[in-house]
Amino acid sequence: MRRASSITEYAVLVSILALALVMMFQYLTRAVNGRWRQTADSFGYGLQYQPGKTNVTVTEGTND
Repeated sequence: MRRASSITEYAVLVSILALALVMMFQYLTRAVNGRWRQTADSFGYGLQYQPGKTNVTVTEGTND
C-alpha cells in the first residue's frame, strides 16, 4: 500500500513540475522576443524613418 502511495506522489509531483514549465514557456518566449526587439532597435536607435534624412530608392525588377 505504501509503495502505491509513493508512486502516486511522484506522479503528482512530476505533473505539477511539467505544468509549471508549460505555463512558464509563454513568459520565457516573451522575454526572449523582447530582448531581440531591444537589440534590433538599438541598431537604428529605435528610428525607422526620419523625414529629410532617409533616402528611398525604388527599383523595378526585370521579368526574365
